[in-house]
Formats: sequence, C-alpha cells, structure tokens
Amino acid sequence: MKGKISRDIFFYMMIISILPIFLIYLLNATLLDSYSLNKKKEELHKISKILTEGDGNIDIPRLKRESNVEVYFLNIEDRYQYRIDEDVRGILDDLDWNNVEIGVNFQKVYQKEQGINLLVNITKITNQMFLVITTPISSVENSVKISREFYYYSFFLVAFLSLLVSYLFSNKVSKPIISLEKNAKDIAQLNFDEKLDIKTGNELESLGTSINTMSEKLENAIDNLKHANTQLEIDLENERRLEVMRRSFISSVNHELKTPLAIMRVYAEGLLEGVASGEEVEEYCTTIVEEVENMEKIVKELLYFSEIEAGYKKAEMGTFRIDTLAKKILEKYSHDFKEKNVQVDFLISDISVDGDIKLIERVMENFFSNAVNYVPENGKIKIGGVSDGDSIKITVFNSGEKIPEDKINEIWKPFFKLDQARTRKYGGTGLGLSIVKKILDIHDSSYGVRNLIDGVEFFFTLKNSR
Repeated sequence: MKGKISRDIFFYMMIISILPIFLIYLLNATLLDSYSLNKKKEELHKISKILTEGDGNIDIPRLKRESNVEVYFLNIEDRYQYRIDEDVRGILDDLDWNNVEIGVNFQKVYQKEQGINLLVNITKITNQMFLVITTPISSVENSVKISREFYYYSFFLVAFLSLLVSYLFSNKVSKPIISLEKNAKDIAQLNFDEKLDIKTGNELESLGTSINTMSEKLENAIDNLKHANTQLEIDLENERRLEVMRRSFISSVNHELKTPLAIMRVYAEGLLEGVASGEEVEEYCTTIVEEVENMEKIVKELLYFSEIEAGYKKAEMGTFRIDTLAKKILEKYSHDFKEKNVQVDFLISDISVDGDIKLIERVMENFFSNAVNYVPENGKIKIGGVSDGDSIKITVFNSGEKIPEDKINEIWKPFFKLDQARTRKYGGTGLGLSIVKKILDIHDSSYGVRNLIDGVEFFFTLKNSR
C-alpha cells in the first residue's frame, strides 16, 4: 500500500463492504430459525384455508407431497378410529374444543420422544369436525442448517472478494491523489520538471491539468524573477562600477588640470615678483602658453569623451581609402621619425573600407601617436593592412618595451597611464584609447593589443568596401 490515503481508503472500503455482510450473517444466525418456523406456520395456515374453504376439487395427495404434510379430517367423537399420531391425539384431548369457535386455527410445536419435532395445525370446521395438518420440523431445521452453512461459506468468499476489490479500488482512487501530492511537494521545492498525467475523466483530471498550468506559470514567473534579479544585480554592479569610474574620472580630471594650473601659477607669480628678467621672461611666458594649450587639449578631450560616452557621436558611414588616410597621418610625424631615426614600414596597399573617415582618422592618429611616443631611438614602426574575410585588419607595430600582461586589458580605461612621466612628456591625457574603444564599438569593429617578441602591436578591423 502506498501512502496513508491508500490505507484509509482500503480500511473504509473494507468496513463498508464487510460490515453489512457480517450483520446479515449475525441476523441469519439468530433469527433464521424463528423466521423459518413462522413461514412454515403461515404455510400450514394457508393450506388449512385452502382445504376448508376450497371447492372440494383439491388434489390432497399432491398437496401432501409438495408441502411435506399429513392431512386428517376427523370427527371429534370418532378421532380414535383414525390412525393418527398418538401425540397429535393427545393435543386434541387436551384442548377444550367446546369453547373453541368454528374457524379458529390452533398451532403448536410438539417434541416427540424420538426427538422428532412436529408442527401441528388444527382448525375447527364444525362443532364435530376438525382439520389436522402436521409436518416435521426437521425439514425446516435442515433447510435452515443448509442455508446457514451456505451463508457461512458465502460470507468468507464475499469478504475475500471485498478485500480484493477494496485493495484494487483504493489503489486506483489513491494513485492520482498521491501523484497530486507528490507533484505539489515538487512544486514546493521549486522543481517543475515533472508534469501530471491523470486520466480519470473527473475532477481529479481537471485538478491535475490546473496544477500543470499553475506549475508552468509559476516556473515562468520564477524564471522571470530570476532574470530580473540577475539584471538587477548586473545593474547594481554597473552602478557601483560607474560610481568608481566617476570618482576616478573626477580624481583624474582634477589631477590633469591641477598640474598645469600649478605650473602656470608658479610662473605667473614669478613674473609678478620680477624673479625673471630678459630671456627668462620669454621662457616663463612660453611655459604658461604651453600649459594653457595643454589644459585646452585636456578640456577638448574630456568634452569629446563625454559626447561619445553619452552616444551623441554618430558614425557617418562612407567609403574611403584607408591607405591614403594612413599616409596623410604619418606625414604629421615625419619630424619625429627623423629625430629618433625610426624605420617606418608601410605595408597597406590600395584598400577601400566603409566607416566614418573623421572618427577612423582619430583612431589611427592615436595608434600612430602611441607608436611614436613609445618607440625607442633607432627603433621600427610597421603599418600593415591585411584582408580578414569581409573585413580589413589594420595593424600598428612599434618596437620597444612590452605592456605588462596584467595591464594589457586596463589600457582602454579612461585616464589609465602606464608611465605618468612619459605620457605628460608627450601631452597625453589618458583618454585616447578610451575614445578609440568607443569609436570602434560604434563601427562594430574588433580591436585589441598584443605583445610580440620585439614590441607591441595594436590592431582594429573595418568592413571591406566591394
């Protein structure tokens, strides 16, 4: 038996099935004798009425055989002349028949000495004539005995069948209920894999369908909630990162602006106090102008970064020659190449690409500027362009020191600088590569940087124009 409900159903079914049978058996054992005797008395009384009120054409021998009775018509005065049972004659002698009205019926059970019980029915027909009907009680007792024996065996057979049917019925009825209970526990444990398959054609099937629907909706709701929670965690993490970036941004801006302002203040105070004279005055003024230009560059970079970060900068797509653009930018650094005695290899052939030429020009200027700044004297710079499927991969290599591997993914962050002194020497703000990243993201380009054996290579891709 599975589950308490199966045992309960089995128990109640067994009680309902067996209790009525047992009660009937009990009634049979206690009342069947009396009931059978009364039915026999009614039968003798009925026979008496037939014989006394009939039309005289009754087949008495046949009646005697079928009902197992003896019939005597006798005159009270001549009753000793009939061969009737001495016990019956004794009954007749004991009765005061003069005081018995005509038509009165008298019945008595008499036990003979031989142990045979007789049921006697006597009816007064006239003042002198009597009808005596007798039947042995043994026939009634035998019938009762057979009936009781049959019912005894029937009781155990029916009880066994009732137990079997109760067992099968309890399993059949409880199976969908147990399935419902198990599925409800699974749902309580947030396990929605199992679905109910109840085919009873009644309310249990409808309930199973409703639970399946509820399970699906609950699973979807929990999935949506998990997704929303995950998104919320991501948003919170982004908020934290943005807050850190904001603080870092403010700190970096403060640092970048404070340095030239401090220099300008020192030189301006020197001029006011007359510390400088002659050529020194011109040097002081030149330094102040350079710092003003540096601050102007920083502010422009900040404004440009803010615009592109906010999404105000949109790419105006067009087709242009990437080799022509690269040569134009390289010409700006020809003096630096000569000063450092740098070998420049230009390996881009005639290639047309799709993109915003102004934004891509800023990308290449930043990569070329970094290459010039970090290439050592007598070093090498190599500009390449190779086909990469539907795209063109542009590479900018410079020999020299490698980027530390733990910093290689940090260089794209705003205000990140590997060497504060060298960056300031070349007027860097630490925003260049951050702006490059945003521009290339707008173009859906891939980009990156890698350390090679003898230097560093930056790269990015653009769609090939066909």
